[in-house]
Amino acid sequence: MNENAGAANEVAVAADRTPARTLGYLSGAPRVSTNPDAEAGGPRTHILGVIEGFERLGWKVERFVAGDAVPRPVWTGSERRITSNWLAALGADLGRITAGAVNRLAALHRLGGRVDWVYERFASFQALGTVFQRAGVPWILETQGLFFREAKHDRKSMVLSGLARRLELGAYGRCDVLVCVTEALKQRVLEEARLDPGKILVVPNGVDPVRFDPARVRARPVTERFTVVFVGSLIAWQGLADLLHAIYNLREQSCVDAIIAGDGPERRPLEQLCASLGLADQVRFLGRIPMNAVPETIAACDIGFCGHLPDERGSTYFSPLKLYEYMAMALPVVAARNRDTESALREGDTGFLFQPGDRSSLAAALGTAFCQRPTLPAMGLRARDDVVLHHTWQARVQTMVPAIEEILKERKWTRP
Repeated sequence: MNENAGAANEVAVAADRTPARTLGYLSGAPRVSTNPDAEAGGPRTHILGVIEGFERLGWKVERFVAGDAVPRPVWTGSERRITSNWLAALGADLGRITAGAVNRLAALHRLGGRVDWVYERFASFQALGTVFQRAGVPWILETQGLFFREAKHDRKSMVLSGLARRLELGAYGRCDVLVCVTEALKQRVLEEARLDPGKILVVPNGVDPVRFDPARVRARPVTERFTVVFVGSLIAWQGLADLLHAIYNLREQSCVDAIIAGDGPERRPLEQLCASLGLADQVRFLGRIPMNAVPETIAACDIGFCGHLPDERGSTYFSPLKLYEYMAMALPVVAARNRDTESALREGDTGFLFQPGDRSSLAAALGTAFCQRPTLPAMGLRARDDVVLHHTWQARVQTMVPAIEEILKERKWTRP
C-alpha cells in the first residue's frame, strides 16, 4: 500500500470512530495568511497542517484567519516597512491592537454557536478566544515562542513590548489549554508567568509528507558540488552567519556550496559577510521563494541546515518546521544540538549534530557529511521513514486531542 492510500485509509477509520465535532481555528495576525501567495510561509504551513490534522481525524474545521482578508498590497513587503524605523513599528503595534478588538467580534459573529472548541494560534495583541470562552467554548491557545521578546529583539518589529508582554502572558494564563511547541518553551513560559503547568501541552511542529514528497518533485541540482540548503526567515538566531564561516573554514579541505532561500532582517548583513569572506561563488541567496517551490529547492541539494542559536539564557525553545521538511524530502540534516533535534534525528544515521554557536563543531559536522556524500541518499530515505511514522501533522493532532480532553476533564471544565 502506498503512502497516499494508507493515509486515506487512516482518515476513513478515524472518521468512523470519532464523533463528528467542529473546531474553530483562529488566527488574528494581520500578516499571517493561508493564501497561496502569503509572505509568512512558516505560519501558513503550520496553520494548514494543524487544520489538516484535525480533519484527518474526522473533525469539521471552521476557520477565522484574519490575514486571509487583508489585501495583498497591504502585506507585501510589510516586514521591511515595519522594521524600517521606530515610527513604522509603533504604527504597526497600534494597528494590531485595533485589529485585535475588531477581530474578536468578527470571529464570534462568524463562528459563534457552531464550534465545540476553538484553537488559536497566538499573535501579538491578539486573543480572539476570550469571547468564545465567555460563551462557553473551551479555548485552546498555541504559542510558538515568546512573541513580545522575539518581535522586540529579533525582528525589530515592535515598540510597545511592555504592553505586549502583559497581554501575552495574560492570554497564557486565561486560556483553558496552552500548547507549547517545545519543552524548553514551556519552561520559559512558566518562568515568565505563574501558570498551572498541568494545563500546558508540549506538541512539536510537524510536516505534510504528501506535499513534501521527493517522488513528486523532479530534482534539478543547481551545481554538481556538495550543497547545503536553508529555507526560512533570515533572523540572527537561525545561525546562518556561523554556516558561512564554517563553509569558509572548510575551503582548504572540501568545497561546500549553500543555497539560502528566504528573507528577513539579516539578509543584507549575511550578503555582506558572504562578500567579505569571498564566498560569492559558493553561496546563492534566492530571497523569498513561492511556497510551491520549496520542495524542489530542497530536493536540489544534498543536506539541510538547521542551526538555531541559544538565547541569552542558553536555551533554544523553537521547534523548526524546516527540520521535518528536510527530512520529509529525504534529506539528512546538519542541525544544532538541542532537545528537539536530538529527539528527531539519529546522529550519523539520519543527520549530523553540532554544538550550537560553535563554528568549529559545525565545520566538522559539514566535513563529515561531505566525506559521507555517497551514503547521504540512504540516510535521507531513513529520515523520511521516520517523518512518515512519527512526525506528521495527523500524528501530532492524534496525540494532542485526547490530552486536551484529559486536561479539560481534570480542570473540571464545564459550560458556564
